Amino acid sequence: MPKGFSLILSAPSGTGKTATCKILREKLPDLKIAVSHTTREIRKGEKDGVDYIFISKEEFEDKIKNNDFLEWAEVHNCYYGTSFQSAEIPLKNGHDTLLELDVQGVENLRKMKYQGVYLIIFPPSIQELEARLNKRGTDSEERIYLRLETGKKEIKKYKMYDYVITNHVVEDTVNAILAIMQAEKLRVSHYCPTSPDIEALLKDGID
Repeated sequence: MPKGFSLILSAPSGTGKTATCKILREKLPDLKIAVSHTTREIRKGEKDGVDYIFISKEEFEDKIKNNDFLEWAEVHNCYYGTSFQSAEIPLKNGHDTLLELDVQGVENLRKMKYQGVYLIIFPPSIQELEARLNKRGTDSEERIYLRLETGKKEIKKYKMYDYVITNHVVEDTVNAILAIMQAEKLRVSHYCPTSPDIEALLKDGID
């Protein structure tokens, strides 16, 4: 069974990552989601175990001590982390897996030389990003300012990624991600022989 590949996706808060991932899941029902753990409060409309696994700060720190996380980071005074179990088991079973990570998480994976396709979503402009954060109506002015400043720093880290998509229209962003995934599956490194004779030919190293 061929191993799946990881799609590592980042976006500044307010860019539209949640809406993008929702449509992506609908179009790719077999895509597995590495659901992250977090210590932040659950928002209206979110479901525990689906959007995030919501745990206490003490529980999170225990998991850090037990080396349960592939990566973890502290963002906006809250912990976020991806467990080894949620990220690696689907891949071993041949499923493509989506990891939604912030820039700190991506930095950690890059240091580990973790294999995957790294993609970051940009807003059309900083002005538009601020407008989207205000429109959400879930944060105070102080928190919006913090998210905006963090977003600017995250955008500057774009060279850590393989692809950049500007989210003007969420459906177009999803279609761009699907095109990237289709192209990545055609890489030589992902090729699996389709017949015994081709497999034998490749093993012999005949050119």
